[in-house]
Amino acid sequence: MMRDDTQDDTLQALRASIAGARADLVELCLQLGNLPSPHAQERAAAQFVLDWLTASGIEGWLQPITERSANVVGHLPGTGAGAGASLILNAHLDTGPALAPDAPDAERRIEGAWVDGELIIGKGVINDKGQLCAFMIAVRAIHRLGIRLHGDLYLTGVAFETGKPSVDAHQGIDFPGEGFGAKWLIDRGVTADFALVGETSGFGIVTAECGEASIKVHVPGKRVYTPRVERSAELGPTSNAFVKAAHLVVAIERWAVEYTARETRPFPGGRFVPKAQVVNVKGSEASGWCDIHVDVRIVPGKNPEHIRREIAEVSRALGVEAKVSVYQYSRGHIAQDAEPLIAALKAAHRALFDAEPPAPPAAETSMWRDVNVFNEVGIPAVCYGPPRQPEPFSGARDRAMKIDDLLAATQVYAATILNLCGVDRH
Repeated sequence: MMRDDTQDDTLQALRASIAGARADLVELCLQLGNLPSPHAQERAAAQFVLDWLTASGIEGWLQPITERSANVVGHLPGTGAGAGASLILNAHLDTGPALAPDAPDAERRIEGAWVDGELIIGKGVINDKGQLCAFMIAVRAIHRLGIRLHGDLYLTGVAFETGKPSVDAHQGIDFPGEGFGAKWLIDRGVTADFALVGETSGFGIVTAECGEASIKVHVPGKRVYTPRVERSAELGPTSNAFVKAAHLVVAIERWAVEYTARETRPFPGGRFVPKAQVVNVKGSEASGWCDIHVDVRIVPGKNPEHIRREIAEVSRALGVEAKVSVYQYSRGHIAQDAEPLIAALKAAHRALFDAEPPAPPAAETSMWRDVNVFNEVGIPAVCYGPPRQPEPFSGARDRAMKIDDLLAATQVYAATILNLCGVDRH
């Protein structure tokens, strides 16, 4: 890596270029943020990014997945000289499931993007198009300034990071589970020495994230004609699956509280606080069965079979017959051999903020994101991005970020690229 006055001059020029592109960054976020791209329907957003890269003089291509879904890849070739490493910049295009036809106006609004004072607001911008736009502006600035990197640089916008898993009536390639787009990207040859995933992280460096298991608890039963129902004051023998499931939901909630307390633990670089909750209950009045769906976050290295057995034991202890199964499992990982990337990122953050990066929020290390896909295949990866800000429009109340924070993240991303990939001084 180059560490002389030339590098300082290059970095200052790069910072100035990005600072001057603040309005471009905001406009790009609004354009991409207002382009619908639920999982399995990301192709239009991928094409938008590709067209933007092409107009900026940057090589790019699509990786089609289905007729409606695709990844997009941009590429700045390295010189191959010097000691620079190759790097993938990764963010995702999808914004979760498609809106229901009867979605309320407030839910429809938060699916878009708008500016309110110093904030940019929108579900898709925060997760994750804002960080993708920051990568785009950073890469464009490097290209425009004629900065030649030693290592190859890839900019990737991937599909299906939030993909719903295949279960019940939802089956097939449109329901592949989380991270399918990133896996598709790597399996089709986009690899590098390191990967930097752009997601919100409170400007902390996320070096590990939890795994996730989707569990279904099937409660069988039989419909009884209402006038013939017999019951006691307490839960006793009953054929009503809905009644049994109601008691079981409360018992699972108690288990989830104990589970989080027991599984919380530190790791180098942060703390895991894995949580669990019931996310869906549905059944059949005619057939008399009821299913409970549980989302469980798991510390790296823990077998989801252990979780399945624990929930099955909760059911047995309550005296409720149930079949417990895991229908989706995404592994969590702690980054290995990521020290060069971490050092480059810390140096970039330190140079801009004159301080060390803070510890990442526990919520960010206790979820599942595409960073796990890269670490799983041996591409050391970490996550970094701006903090979320409160807003009153969404259920989560955190679908906003400061424009200046996103601009600062853009500058940190750009400096990290220089630090890690190395710059050809000629």
